[in-house]
Amino acid sequence: MHKSFKNIALIGTAALLATTPALAVSQDDAAQEAAPPTAPDAPMTAAQDAAMQAWPADQQSAFKLWPADTQAYFWTLTAERQTMFWTLSDSDKVALSMMAEPRRESTWAQIESRLQPPRA
Repeated sequence: MHKSFKNIALIGTAALLATTPALAVSQDDAAQEAAPPTAPDAPMTAAQDAAMQAWPADQQSAFKLWPADTQAYFWTLTAERQTMFWTLSDSDKVALSMMAEPRRESTWAQIESRLQPPRA
């Protein structure tokens, strides 16, 4: 991985941690790049394109600005996680999509616990 790209990944991870202080990820863990869930340059499926066309224009525009790996990662998420993903900043989305899988799942557990309403 290029050094400047690694620095960008670390900056994005720092932004994720700043917005979710309960997440404790070392820079080494966050910098590990996971293999993208699908080929980043693979075209969207017809179902994915139809789903995107149903989004508000601002979400469609935002999605198109994400890196290909982040776009590909988005489609691997459950519907519930996709909804939560939209609440993150774009830099946090990129950082999350670049994490190694074990760290990513741990981070998702933290995000879910923070975004789900408390039980009565």
